[in-house]
Parts: sequence; C-alpha cells; structure tokens
Amino acid sequence: MSAPKTPPPRYLSTERLALELFSRANPKHYEVMLGCINNEISHASMSDYGIRTTQQFDRLNEATFLTYPVAFPQELSYIASLKESPPTPVGAVTLAQRSRQFPPDIGWAILPEFMGNGYATEAAKEFLRWVTEDWRLEICTWPDEGNRKSVRVAEKLGFVDGGVVRSLDEDALVKIWVLPGMKKVDADGVMSVSLWGEGKSKEDVIGK
Repeated sequence: MSAPKTPPPRYLSTERLALELFSRANPKHYEVMLGCINNEISHASMSDYGIRTTQQFDRLNEATFLTYPVAFPQELSYIASLKESPPTPVGAVTLAQRSRQFPPDIGWAILPEFMGNGYATEAAKEFLRWVTEDWRLEICTWPDEGNRKSVRVAEKLGFVDGGVVRSLDEDALVKIWVLPGMKKVDADGVMSVSLWGEGKSKEDVIGK
C-alpha cells in the first residue's frame, strides 16, 4: 500500500465533456451527485441507496476510499459537464474500493434529462484511460445485470466477464466485469464484498 506517485488531475477532457475532480468545497458537486442517485430512473435501475444528505454521501465515500495497491484518502470522482458557457453538469464518474482484496471499481451516473446521449461512456472512457495509464491500476465494474444500459456501457469500455463475488448486501452472487488480461475475481475462490465498504453495512454507513 502506497500513495500514488502523482495526484489526480483537477480536470480531464473529452470531445464534448469537461470533467472536474469532485470537491467537498463545491455545493454544486454534491447537488449533481445526489441528483444522479436520487431519481425514479436510478432507483429502478440501481436501487435506492437511501443516501439523501451530503453527510451520508461523505460517509459512503470515506468507507470506500482506495486502499490497495494505492492508498488515496479522498474522493476520486469527477463531475462531467458539457463544454459550453456556462458549463452544464450532466453526471459523474466515480472510483471506489469495497475491499483491499478487491480491485477498485469504476461507476457512472447521468442525470435523467441527459441520458441516452453517450455521456456515461465518454466520461468513463477518459477517466479509465487516466487511471490505468497514470496510476496503472487494475479496475473492475459491477453494474446490475438487470440494468442493460449500464451493462452496455461496460461492454463499450472493453470490460469482459470477471467472475462473481458474493454480495453481502443481497446475499447473492453478483457478476463482476474486469479489463482484458486481469485475473477473474473468483479465480482463488468466491469472495464476499459489500457496496458499503470493507467490514461495513448500510446501517454502519448511513444509519437505519
């Protein structure tokens, strides 16, 4: 476990999007993040996490900071905005680590009014490029199998079948996607993982 050799860039850029590193000092960043996970579409496709406040959001992030092989004790997420004046936020991409035995996982979420335009793939592709080239991390993702749109994003990003883990939150086997060349996560046996972090539950992180 070691600190990264370089800090994450404050900005990343794609053809249509500007990505800005999440900052707790920026209330608009929280507004985008909470808006992405608290709407009818996200509740239907990803489930309702019950995260309603900035404090709850912070606690989830703190429980899933990167720990291995790179330790990074702050959020590693980017707010994606259209390149226009003023910039219009459309969603976010995130990187979290649920267990030190489990690769960091990339996630993406788009505000409902901007879905269907390829922004999730575009933002996640650039974020993935940076984190694999600069920090040389192995990355996985685990979109809900019933969320075909998110699964399609994973496929477009080049992820392949990475085996299964047992979700402690659902007490069920969950499919994991990994990048080509990575070992399957169940190659040495099925591990147990919680969305809420190592040794954590939803109640531990956001309360009952």
